Amino acid sequence: MFAEPDIVVCENRVRDTGRSFYSCLSGVNGKEVLCSYVPGEHEDGLAGLWYMTGLETTRDKLFYVHGYEKGSPEHKGVLAVDPLRAAKAWIRPEASFVANLPDGMLVYASGSFAGFPEKSYYLLDGTCGEVIDVVGRDPQKVNRLRSQVLSDETLQGVVLPSSAEPGKMMQGQRPEELAEYIEHDGRLAVVTHGAAKKGKGYDAVFRLYRNGRKIYQDIMALGTTVPCMNYFLLQGVTLYYIRNMTELVALRL
Repeated sequence: MFAEPDIVVCENRVRDTGRSFYSCLSGVNGKEVLCSYVPGEHEDGLAGLWYMTGLETTRDKLFYVHGYEKGSPEHKGVLAVDPLRAAKAWIRPEASFVANLPDGMLVYASGSFAGFPEKSYYLLDGTCGEVIDVVGRDPQKVNRLRSQVLSDETLQGVVLPSSAEPGKMMQGQRPEELAEYIEHDGRLAVVTHGAAKKGKGYDAVFRLYRNGRKIYQDIMALGTTVPCMNYFLLQGVTLYYIRNMTELVALRL
């Protein structure tokens, strides 16, 4: 994801343990702005909640991390991190993120009434974590707020790939392959997914064309168990893709 000013926010997950840490890079030159930030090691008394975490969203100069409710797949907790200070900006352990709105961040807190689970919604100031408005459990008000949702793509200026339509062949695509693409200002980025040339699984090949002529090619992944769909995006004039499941590559268009 992306935060201001021109910062790339990266989530890194350790496969053996599932634990995550976060790094931030300069979008200009790729240098580290924040190195290996681990929630739970920086927030006293919250190691249990933040043992498993994920990148939730970004807004202006902050990025937001969620924890998980014990024994449940649901997200719980919102931690705001300031990458330029390498420090927590604020934290709401009881909140679960719903969406970014023009006037703030919609979250909910889980509770129960007469033994039945229920959710109470409220609006936070994303810069400091303070409550702006208590929405409560009014479904009409919640749905009205949901209609104002700002997507991460809109907030961050991101273009995600589209899947090639059935019967429409992209450049470099073979009939038996899947393809994704992004078009921008005379450039066409195409990733094709086909059966692995060696062993089982799938290979992914990244190609970049300018006015119909191939100007760049790379192997995105080899022998993955499933196709690496949605592993590239465009932000501003920079195209980012993940190579070999471990490397982030940026191409200035």
